[in-house]
Amino acid sequence: MKGQRTYRRLTLSELGAWQGPRPNALLLDARDADSHARDGWPGAVLLTAANQDELLLRTDRRRPILIYCYHGHASQDLAQMFADFGFTDVCDVIGGHAAWHPSREP
Repeated sequence: MKGQRTYRRLTLSELGAWQGPRPNALLLDARDADSHARDGWPGAVLLTAANQDELLLRTDRRRPILIYCYHGHASQDLAQMFADFGFTDVCDVIGGHAAWHPSREP
């Protein structure tokens, strides 16, 4: 589809290089609240149905966004949604939280 905005998928090995020049990136944890509280990435915000619209409508579209979920599936749809809303630097993590810390996933 011509003109469709896209996002980038990052491997764990690419994550540090992406985050380095983006210290203000918004990290979004798309897992459940208990998982987020237990082992969410430092500085990550829990992304829920309750705050999704506010994040989409009130966050600067130029702010880098990194989304992760359990295994890297739901984060793809969420990353595309942020890109569709005009965010210019959106990524998700291939393999999700499980790739980062596989022993803690259900």
